Amino acid sequence: MAQQDPTSSQEKITLDIGGMTCASCSLRIEKELSHLPGVGLAEVNLALEKANIVFDPRLISPHQFVEAVTGIGYQVRQETYRLAVEGLDEVPVKTRFEERVAQMDGVYKVVTNAATGTATITLLQGIGDIHNVVQGLEREGFHISLQTDQARDPKDAERRSALIRLLVSLMLTIPLWLAMGEMFVRVGPRWLANPWVQLTLATLVQWGPGWSFTRRAYQNIRHGNANMDVLVALGTLSAWTFSTYNVFAHGPLFFDSSATVITLILVGKYLEAVAKGRTSTAIQEMLALRPKTSQVLQADGTYRPTDVDAIAVGQFIQIRPGDRIPVDGVVTEGHGLVDASLLTGEPELQSVSVGSTVSAGTIHQGERAFIMQAQGVGQDTMLAQIVRAVEEAQAGKAPIQRFADRVSNVFVPTVVALAVLTFVLTGGLTANWTAALLHAVAVLVVACPCALGLATPTAVMVGSGMGARYGILYRNGEALERVSQVTRLAMDKTGTLTEGRPQVIAVLPYGDVLEAEVVGYAASLEAEANHPLSRAVLAYAHNVSRPAVEGVYTEEGRGVVGEAASGEGTVVVGTEALLRDYGIIWPQTWETSQIAEWMQQGATIIYVGLHDRLLGAIAIADRVRDDAAFAIQRLQANGYRVSMLTGDRLPSAHAIAARVGIEDVHAELSPTEKAELIKQWQAQGERVAMVGDGVNDAPALAVAFVGMAVATGSDIAMHTADVTLVRPEINAAGQALLIGQRTMAKIRQNLFWALGYNLVGIPLAAFGVISPALAGGAMAFSSVLVVTNSLALRRMTIDTEPSGHQPIKESNKLWNV
Repeated sequence: MAQQDPTSSQEKITLDIGGMTCASCSLRIEKELSHLPGVGLAEVNLALEKANIVFDPRLISPHQFVEAVTGIGYQVRQETYRLAVEGLDEVPVKTRFEERVAQMDGVYKVVTNAATGTATITLLQGIGDIHNVVQGLEREGFHISLQTDQARDPKDAERRSALIRLLVSLMLTIPLWLAMGEMFVRVGPRWLANPWVQLTLATLVQWGPGWSFTRRAYQNIRHGNANMDVLVALGTLSAWTFSTYNVFAHGPLFFDSSATVITLILVGKYLEAVAKGRTSTAIQEMLALRPKTSQVLQADGTYRPTDVDAIAVGQFIQIRPGDRIPVDGVVTEGHGLVDASLLTGEPELQSVSVGSTVSAGTIHQGERAFIMQAQGVGQDTMLAQIVRAVEEAQAGKAPIQRFADRVSNVFVPTVVALAVLTFVLTGGLTANWTAALLHAVAVLVVACPCALGLATPTAVMVGSGMGARYGILYRNGEALERVSQVTRLAMDKTGTLTEGRPQVIAVLPYGDVLEAEVVGYAASLEAEANHPLSRAVLAYAHNVSRPAVEGVYTEEGRGVVGEAASGEGTVVVGTEALLRDYGIIWPQTWETSQIAEWMQQGATIIYVGLHDRLLGAIAIADRVRDDAAFAIQRLQANGYRVSMLTGDRLPSAHAIAARVGIEDVHAELSPTEKAELIKQWQAQGERVAMVGDGVNDAPALAVAFVGMAVATGSDIAMHTADVTLVRPEINAAGQALLIGQRTMAKIRQNLFWALGYNLVGIPLAAFGVISPALAGGAMAFSSVLVVTNSLALRRMTIDTEPSGHQPIKESNKLWNV
């Protein structure tokens, strides 16, 4: 908790820091924090893993401390809680909630989800207290329940409560319907037509099941907000109050209208709650993939059932046939077949053996048990990261929603004004103030701001959930909207169109240079790089002596340069152009025919030079992904322009492009040149999606209209991208575009319905075409229709392995090394 120093304006807080391993770590953090403006003192205790900070809150906030610590590679531990919040689908309520939470002590982030009525609050560990947050929000008039694993799901409790209110309201309203029947057709018990009986029944409905509308309306008005509850309360209370007066004045009664409106709206709200619960099934299904217990090795050498939450990194776990894998880890003994289809959308079983990585949530389908060692547990598992990504995407706001938000902000005041105008004009023109009141009540009741509020988030929820089922993660709602507008795809080659596991297929020394010398110098420099080609060289050179080098640095997109520790000069590994730029003398006689042949077959050539002489060349080849040709063909058939952007040499790039059907090839590009080319296309009106996997793709991913990262690639690529493809297939990029298009179509349909319904319904109500009871039913079911329309996305089918698709056949021995 932040503490105020009574003698000054300074405060003191203590942050829990993760990732420190030595004293230099703590000193680095101290230095970073101390240099921030407004910090008077920063002390980091390595043993306790805590940072004590004295600061001036007028100059700096805890958020900036978190950004500073995470910016240098460490973590500030946080706690995340989920709250169920009533009325969150109303924009004014949602806005006020976010503002209030952001002001509370220890709150680092708040993410609201109008579609589920939940808010995820992140607290800085040791500073914020969730119970204080909840109490503070309740004092502000919000109705909140804290969701925990131990407690019953609050959403289920709310649905049961809504069902009870509905049944009670229905039982009390049916006699009023019978009374109306007796009055018009003289059928039914006459005593029900007694005004005092009707008053009693309607009052029980109004102040029983209908009390929730009145209570929330009062709380919203008290805090300067107006939402659907205000409209319902004003409409039903007007009808009830007028009818109650007429019981004594012997005038017409409309108790059936107020009770019917409340009952029908409760029907709609219950159905809406049920439908909204179905929009989050994707997360529920993923969470169900995690087993509650697993067989963990004990100190006595036996494996016994252990709670999954108690599994620690480094522990050994026995995975039996049919078991769900509880955490991420590596196989240490045995082998098996793993079904990851529910996690990544990949339908084929994956063979795993010693050294293979396995992920939480996958299922062992082999015939014998294997042993794995835990490496990622709790929130660090791939399953947990996917769930978080889906939750964040579902909570994100698509740009198209801003229009609905602007409308929603003025919707209720406008409807109230129209209702007053309807009452005044109708009464003034007809002198029938009873009819005028009914028209005004109908206007209040028929309006439905909820449909506008749910139009976008429900579709985003279902769309992002569908993506997760196919191994496609959208960063937020904006990413879903953007992918629907893409006109061109730019594809990286290595690790994207190819499998990203290149192998050295040949080494060609120059003159009397030994192969070991070529490979040794190449490996010495490539050990400092992070690229699939580097890993191929290192794998090939595992038994080769490496000369010592120093001062190694990377020439982006061209190669690696360093200095030989022996003093022999500069070592250069990379493209021919790079070696020439560093003064390597190119021989007149060189095995160009052999190199040209390798390039024609799709191999990448890297050259090795020392001081001013060429040592030789290394040929590296990578398999084209099986689905690449089909995926490119489908994208082009759907009207997308597809280009290849690669840092590889032009002959190799053309060879791969020919195999997958790409005609527009741009080779020998540096990372910045890739980004510049994408900028040029976008300046010409194109909306480009960049698909890549490596560090070299990060600039292009960042400037592209949509960045798509293959999850097998580097972390920086995934963090830069708008869309992450968990399943390493090019076909997934096309599926991501299709899901985005279908989701946006649903959003537009929802907004068209929500706006059209109100534009048509309000005038009809104002002119008396729609009665208050009919208005209540229409209002109740408008939201249900929006949610149901979004749920139709779940029936969308996407081909993961289309019929007639034949994987690329690799006939050349180059790829069978």
